Amino acid sequence: MTEDKILWTAQYVEGDLNEAECLEFENLLTHDEELKQYLADYYDIHSSLQMELANDDGRNKLLDTLQALNQEHFAAEQPKVVKLSSYLRWVSSAAAVLVLGILIWAPWKGDLYEQFNTEPRMNVTERGAEQTDLDKASVLFNDKKYSEAKAALGKLNAADPQNAMVAYYYGVSLIETNEVAKGRLLLEDLFKGESVYRYDAAYAMAMSYLKEDQKTDTKFWLEKIPDGAVQYEKAQELLKKL
Repeated sequence: MTEDKILWTAQYVEGDLNEAECLEFENLLTHDEELKQYLADYYDIHSSLQMELANDDGRNKLLDTLQALNQEHFAAEQPKVVKLSSYLRWVSSAAAVLVLGILIWAPWKGDLYEQFNTEPRMNVTERGAEQTDLDKASVLFNDKKYSEAKAALGKLNAADPQNAMVAYYYGVSLIETNEVAKGRLLLEDLFKGESVYRYDAAYAMAMSYLKEDQKTDTKFWLEKIPDGAVQYEKAQELLKKL
C-alpha cells in the first residue's frame, strides 16, 4: 500500500530499520520507481521543514490539516515535535502522508532527548528509624520536585563536598532548574574523580547539551563513556543517531 511504502521510506532514511530490512528496501528500490520517488520526495520535504520542540497554534493547525487529509491512513495520534518555518507547499494526499511520515518517524532534537534522557532515581541504601535529611532529599528528587530537592541537596553538598552521590543528584537538580552552568561544573568535577557516579555524570552532561541541541558537545561527553559502563550501549545508540 502507498502509505506503507511512505512510512517504510521514512524509517529507512531515519535509520530505524535493521540491516536485513535496509537490504530489502534497497533491493526493492532498484526496480520500484514509485519507491524511488517517495525517497526523493522525503528528502525534499525533510530539508524544507524547520523542526523544533514546540506546542503552539501553528503546530496544532498543521496537525489538524494533515489529519483531515489523511484520516483514512492514520489514527488520531499526535507527534510531540513540530513547528514549520514556512507554509506547507504540498497539498496532495500522498504528500501529506509523506509529511506525517516525517513527523512520526524522524528522531529530531525533542524526540532524541525524550528517548535518551532517562530520569535517574536517588536510592538511599542505608535508612535509620528516623528519616534523615538525605532521605528527605531523595524523596523530593524522585518526586521530580527539583527546586526543593536542589535546596536540600545543596545543604548536604556544602556539608560534605566529597559525597559523590549527593554531588551527582545536586548537579542534576541544578540543571533541571535551569542553573545549567553551575550544574555542569559540579558534574564535570565529579567526572574527573574516581567515584561510581563518574559516568553517570558524563551521561548527564551529554543530556544537558542534547536538550540545547548542541550536538558536538553531546558527542564529546558520550564518547567519554567506556565499554562496560552502564550507560555505554545507550550512549553508542545515541551517537549513531546524531
